[in-house]
Order: sequence, then structure tokens, then C-alpha cells
Amino acid sequence: MDEIGRGFIASAGAMAEDISLRFRQNEGTTYERIQESELHSHLSNLIEMIGNDLLTSEQGFNEVSAEKWGKDFGGKAVKSGVSVAKTMTILPYFRTVLFNYIRTAFENREGRLADYFQVADTVNPFIDRAVYAFTEAYVEHNNETFNHAKEELLELSVPVVPLTSDVAILPIIGTIDTRRSAELLDKSLNKGRELGLSYLIVDLSGVHMIDTAVAHNLFQLNDALSVVGITAVFSGLRPELAQTIVSLGISFKHMTVTSNLQRALELTGLVIEEGKTSKHPF
Repeated sequence: MDEIGRGFIASAGAMAEDISLRFRQNEGTTYERIQESELHSHLSNLIEMIGNDLLTSEQGFNEVSAEKWGKDFGGKAVKSGVSVAKTMTILPYFRTVLFNYIRTAFENREGRLADYFQVADTVNPFIDRAVYAFTEAYVEHNNETFNHAKEELLELSVPVVPLTSDVAILPIIGTIDTRRSAELLDKSLNKGRELGLSYLIVDLSGVHMIDTAVAHNLFQLNDALSVVGITAVFSGLRPELAQTIVSLGISFKHMTVTSNLQRALELTGLVIEEGKTSKHPF
């Protein structure tokens, strides 16, 4: 074990070069966005880490070192824009070069089979842990990208559109879940205060499902707007949704609800005339 470990450390540079060469020859490609010298350095460092691990094999393989290498290289690959699938194609050549070295060392010294398996039981878990940490860097990056896109989409899904100086409309399309409900509440209150609104028309014509949870969210929105002096007018409730509301025993009696947007506009004092919109004097 110690001899193999020292051999790995001494030959790390040459082995890294061998791995890169096999990869280029067999795959017919390189990591265009990762410099060859940088790839060589990462591979060489990993081989040296495995060599050091073999020298201290009695303590078990060093998970911390393996994870650190995987995250560092994974982070570099992510920033370089190399796909995880393409990056992983080098792994078989890495194992091949390392185990060719191990096999040759044992054949030249007539090492025991049990010792060979002991070396393999140290090398393989180290590589596997490094690969796991490497792919984890991609997962974390993808999760961050997804969450960022989700936040942007969520913000775009709550558009408060001013119609006049004191009337605005909030068209809602799709499902109102807990997270979107919170965004609706926050955006409506902030935008309502910012614009100095007296009325906010919440158009529900694009909502295809209402249950008790959704109704509760709408109640909260209505009450919160009322507290800051804004009257919420809910419009566009589809007939099938109205039937669902009745069957669930949900009451909207304390809320202003209209069947269509035109009626909602009229309740706010806005009158749609051909070619223009005017404020009706009450």
C-alpha cells in the first residue's frame, strides 16, 4: 500500500498526462472551455491525494479531501459551461490508468492478491466520493438556476397594472398555491401603497381551480388590502368555479365580486366608451 501510494505521488504528473492523452485519442475531443494545463493540474492533484490516502490507509479513506477536490473541480467545470455528461467521460480513463499502474506494480513485485484488493478498496471509494462531490456541484448550480428562474417567473406572475391614478388591475392566471399567494399579498400591498390606489381589480378569469385553500388566500388578500384603504374588486369568476364554490360552502359575501371585468371597472367608477376609458363622476 505504502509503495503504491508513494508511486502515485511521484508519478502523478505523468499519469495525468496519460489520462488526458487517452481521453483525447478515444473520445476525439477535449474540454474546450477548460485549459489543458488546468485539467492536468486537477487530475494530478487527485492522484496525489489518493497516493497520500494510501499512505494513511489504516485511518480509512479521507472523505474531506475527496469532497474538496470534487467540489473545486465541479465548480470550475460549472463556471466553464462544460456539461456534467461530457466531464464524466474522462472517468473511465482515470480508473484505467490508475489500475494499470497498480496491476503492473503487483506483477513486478509478485504482490499478494489480498493486498491488491486492499489497494482497490481504498482507491475506488476515494474516486467515488470525489465524483459524487463533483456531480453535487452541478446539482447545486442547477438548483440555484432553477430557483432564480422560479423567483423571476413568480414576480412576473403578479403584474399590478395601473389603469388610472387610483385604479389598477391584477390579472391572475393559473394556480394560486401557498407561495404564489404570499407573493400576491406582498406585491399587491406594496404596489397599492406605492401607487396610492383606491381600488385594485383582481381578475380571476385565468384561474381554473378554486378550493378552500385558494379561497382562504383570496380572503386574506381582500382583508389585507382593506386594512391599507384599498378596495379589492374580484372579477371574472368562471361559472364552473362558481359552482365549485357553492358546493364547498364557501361564502364571498364580505367581498366585492363581479361576473366580468367590465362590471368591475364600473364599480370603480371607470366607464369604457368606444375609443376611450373615462372616470365616471359619482
